[in-house]
Order: sequence, then structure tokens, then C-alpha cells
Amino acid sequence: MLKAIYRAVIIGIARSAAEQVANNMSESQLKDIGYTKYDIVQSAVESVTKELDEKDEKRRQKEITSAPTFSLWTIWALFLRKTAG
Repeated sequence: MLKAIYRAVIIGIARSAAEQVANNMSESQLKDIGYTKYDIVQSAVESVTKELDEKDEKRRQKEITSAPTFSLWTIWALFLRKTAG
């Protein structure tokens, strides 16, 4: 629930910032760079959404992989290999 709220807030902030940038640009400036106001806002929202999706996927992958569990026996065996070589 909190993740969804956080995600909505971040996307809303990105959209608002992109709208401000787009509104402060003149039509000739937009034409020079080949974008419309809608394109600027849309690309900003898409990039933020993509970044949030990538971070969520990394977090899920991290949760899936379990940390290696070492017993006292494996630690002793690794120590002996290290000191023997």
C-alpha cells in the first residue's frame, strides 16, 4: 500500500516538473528540439516509471535470493583450505 502511494507521489512530482519545464518553453524552442509539450511530459513520466520498475525488480530479486548460510563445519573447511594453500 505504501509503495503504491510512494510510486504515485514520485510520478506526480515528475509530471508536475515536466509540465513546468514544458510551459516555460516557447513554441519555437519546442519546435527546435522536435518535441511538443505533451512529448516532454510523457517522456518524463515514462522514464520515472521505468526507473521505479527497475528498482522494484532489483528489490524482488534481492528478496528471492537467500543469503548463504554457513554452518560451523563449512566455515572450518573454508578456513583449512585457505591456510593449506
